[in-house]
Amino acid sequence: MTDAARAALAAFDIATENPTRNCTPKGMPSIMEQPYPMEFIQQSEDIALHIEEYDVVRTIHMGTNASAEEQPASPWGYSTGTWDEDTLVVTTTRVDYPYFNQSGIPQSEAVEIVEQFTPSSEGDRLYYKLTVTDPATFTEPVEQEKYWLWRPEETVKRFNCSAGD
Repeated sequence: MTDAARAALAAFDIATENPTRNCTPKGMPSIMEQPYPMEFIQQSEDIALHIEEYDVVRTIHMGTNASAEEQPASPWGYSTGTWDEDTLVVTTTRVDYPYFNQSGIPQSEAVEIVEQFTPSSEGDRLYYKLTVTDPATFTEPVEQEKYWLWRPEETVKRFNCSAGD
């Protein structure tokens, strides 16, 4: 992390500055840490990523000619996607969520997030790779990897949050 990011993290008080207090949804990229079901929904040429936690719906703009710089900033940013064989590659910019994660690591509006979603050959796992570049926060790109298991009996449900969760 940069010196400025380390100082901001040291000053962060999770008890009073918890990013999700009062049922406020997480933004990118921390919403992708969530453990709840999610689903990809084809919507014309775009893809909606419906995440159960906080009932978040991210739109992944596929094949759009719109410039990301012309889009309004939001906690989930503006996402564009392309296919690289079986991998969905999503680039997100225009994020105005102030935290990289739940621990209070800051992020700037200059953050660029690249995600890769790759199904296993058996179809039972969805591999996920996240690369975050933010020169105000990190001295080099940060990468995280994980996977989700496909459970056909699970569905995305309405999220019920109560203050303090």
